[in-house]
Amino acid sequence: MSKRHSVMKYHQSLESVQLNDEKTALTVAEQNDYSPNKQDNQVTARLDNMIYLSELNRMNVRYLSFSEDTAQDEVVLKGLFHHHFDRHGLSVHAGNLIEMADRISFAELPPAISMTILFDGKVSFSLGSQRYQLGCLGEGHVECSAFIINQPEMLSRRFERGMHVNKLNIFIERQWLEERATTPDEKQHIQQLFQAHAAFYHWQASDVVAKLASDYLFKAQHTTIQDELLKEAIIFQLIAENLKVLSSLHRVERPQETSQFYATASQENQLRHQIDDMLMQSMTVAEMASAIGLSVSTLQRKFKTTYGVTVNNYCRQRRLDMAKKALLVDKKSIGEAAFIAGYAHPSNFITAFKKRFKLTPSELVATIFP
Repeated sequence: MSKRHSVMKYHQSLESVQLNDEKTALTVAEQNDYSPNKQDNQVTARLDNMIYLSELNRMNVRYLSFSEDTAQDEVVLKGLFHHHFDRHGLSVHAGNLIEMADRISFAELPPAISMTILFDGKVSFSLGSQRYQLGCLGEGHVECSAFIINQPEMLSRRFERGMHVNKLNIFIERQWLEERATTPDEKQHIQQLFQAHAAFYHWQASDVVAKLASDYLFKAQHTTIQDELLKEAIIFQLIAENLKVLSSLHRVERPQETSQFYATASQENQLRHQIDDMLMQSMTVAEMASAIGLSVSTLQRKFKTTYGVTVNNYCRQRRLDMAKKALLVDKKSIGEAAFIAGYAHPSNFITAFKKRFKLTPSELVATIFP
């Protein structure tokens, strides 16, 4: 079966979903079975649903955060929306949606691989200061893309009023993958995939991937135990298929920039979360070590081994990350962001910010909000 046939079959199976500003209709035969799952970690919305920001928050869509000037009662999306998070690091969301407003959402993401299979529409986003657009292969083509981040990173997603987007996204936290690596070779392979930070890959979907993704999108409306098991099996197949492609692309297109962070996710979570909890308390390394129950030398050694940077450098970088989020999400001024990052003088903050993100705070804001 060709990729074009897979796409046509998917659209035929929905019997011409009609999307317009007046009404959004779902005309599949199984429409009566289409109801929201009440569990916190899974939500499915009807195609004729108006999806409000408050509902997205209530749905527990992990990592999503609109700018604070977005009202909770604002309609941000309209259409089919399905989200599932297994609480162990695997998040899936699928949508046949119309974007209802020109908005930018932000998410601070943990180390992970994000895979997107796009059937229709265009998706614009920025990872750090680099901008990307999906949906460039043309009508009838199914696109695959993936980015890999090996340290926390800010993602900004642009919504365009009237844009119809039909896609499936699988977000796989690094720890989830590592827990499933059973041999030294597999563990090393995961380490290699995460060697470079903010690596982006883009390719045309195979027939197998296009068919699997269309099957998942069709089944997203059904919530029986049999359907849930089938959907889970499809996601695992998609991960396996896309990891095969990523492995070959990684060998050919490995980015030159590598991160200072090279810990496994399990090591990272154990120590990083403890340090992060103390970041805003202006604690010295000695005070942090005491709170964790380690000597200063043991903390320094463990942290250096895990991250390749000192505790002080890590704290400095994370405070800059927090300042970046404050600038973009909370619309704080440069002076306020400097205070969050622990700098008394904005000029010193601007210098440190540019060293970390390759842009000054003003340049970054102008990039995200042109």
